[in-house]
Amino acid sequence: MFDLRLALLAGLLAAAPLAEAVAASPSLGPVNTQSTICDYRGCFGFGPQQWHRPAYVQPNYRPPNAAGPKYYQPPGALPPRLTYDPPPVQRVRPSADDRSRHVEWCRNEYRSYNPRTDRFVTYEGIYKTCRSPYR
Repeated sequence: MFDLRLALLAGLLAAAPLAEAVAASPSLGPVNTQSTICDYRGCFGFGPQQWHRPAYVQPNYRPPNAAGPKYYQPPGALPPRLTYDPPPVQRVRPSADDRSRHVEWCRNEYRSYNPRTDRFVTYEGIYKTCRSPYR
């Protein structure tokens, strides 16, 4: 019990000068009038005295006249390749005189085909002109 009282007394005596020092000097205290902002350009300090610290830049160990690797270099100009266009596709169309073939094809293709108007009705109720390979 005596040791506990002695320890408490020693703690109070040690803390007393510290409390007096804080009370005696009112000018000491956290006065922060500055702000700091850091981004990709570096850090900037604002307040009574402004400052700037540039951002870190990785060093470049290559000499200034060094060229890049060979696979980055564009190849020299090659002579133009000779290409030929394929021949145009020739579609053989039957003669346009034979209207009966066109009508027969449209009747087989569309149930609602009308040969007088050359039209048929779609499922949506829209009239469309029949386009057969014979026309």
